[in-house]
Amino acid sequence: MRVWILFLILTLGIGLVAGTLMSSDAGYVLVSWGNYTIEMTLWVYLALTLLAMLALYLLLRVSLLLLGSDWRFNEWRRQRRNLRAQRQTTRGLLSLAQGQWRRAERLLTLSADDSDTPLINYLAAARAAYEQGKMDAADEWLKAASQSTRGAELAVGLTQAELLNSRGQKEQALAVLLKLRRHHPKHAFLLKLLVKTYLDLGDWVALRDLLPLLRKSSKLSAERLKELEENVHLQLMERAAHGHGLKPGDAAAELKRLYHDFPRQARNSLPIVRRYIELLVEDKEEVLAEHELRNALKYVWHDDLIRLYGTLHGEDAGRQLLFAEQQLTERPNDPLLLLVLGRLARRQNKLDKAREYLQTGLRIKGMPELHAEMGKVLLAEGNESQACEHFRQALG
Repeated sequence: MRVWILFLILTLGIGLVAGTLMSSDAGYVLVSWGNYTIEMTLWVYLALTLLAMLALYLLLRVSLLLLGSDWRFNEWRRQRRNLRAQRQTTRGLLSLAQGQWRRAERLLTLSADDSDTPLINYLAAARAAYEQGKMDAADEWLKAASQSTRGAELAVGLTQAELLNSRGQKEQALAVLLKLRRHHPKHAFLLKLLVKTYLDLGDWVALRDLLPLLRKSSKLSAERLKELEENVHLQLMERAAHGHGLKPGDAAAELKRLYHDFPRQARNSLPIVRRYIELLVEDKEEVLAEHELRNALKYVWHDDLIRLYGTLHGEDAGRQLLFAEQQLTERPNDPLLLLVLGRLARRQNKLDKAREYLQTGLRIKGMPELHAEMGKVLLAEGNESQACEHFRQALG
């Protein structure tokens, strides 16, 4: 309100001064050009000059608008393009989610240049092109994505690696991932893709070297990480045991070296210990297998392992039996351990001791294996009728 009052007072003041000047002296202006002359008062000349300047200004503004150089018009047009790009991008992403690959690619690429997020547009367009089998177009959109946004190398590289993996181009995907890893060594999703690629390629050595970093940096669950570690170590052992060009003895030595290089957690893993012993037995290294399993049982105890121990023929049968008897002090009511003790005692022809162990085991649990072993002991003693009864119960 005060501004308007001040403006009104200023206008009245200027009008009063101008009116006083005009009444005191109208002035005279003569404009001559060739054979023409124009005469007018000074005040008319000033008014015409003001109107001409105003007309010139308006003409200039209209010209700038038509030429697109006016900043207000440009801003309005930019906002319109941006709004249209947002709508097209939204429709494109919806089409991508609905599997409408061709429409998604068209909408996403049309709106990319005017979008606030051209990187997303081009990455999504690359996936849409890939789903159509247009590999060259997918590569083109990935290149455009890389050029559209500074610092987009990681996002583009990860998308490229995923697409290469999907195409079955594992080696090329691995090359991309390894290049990215030099700059992003602990990126969780990058490590996850790297693990998947190594698994697909069967590169167990590379996976083994990656395991320490996965324990520290990966977001893999403890269960998934344990499963991966076991799989890696199992595959490495299989490769060592069945390595081409190695003699059985050399293969067993390599297998032993590999197993003892494993982390303690792996060496005390049931699947790894069990497979390690089985591979030694396959390589005709039963003495070594008994020795290794005897050491492993001090740290990991399982029914499968103690049952396996009872089937092995070690270098010193008495020592093997003694070790099993020592375990009985901690597990006096373990029927499986009693079965192993009976089997080992029978193997040394200590039939009385074998029968005692087996009878104790049968009182705890009537396992078919205990009956079968008792039948063998009784048969060795010449008691065929009771032996047949135990064999019958083992089968029944």
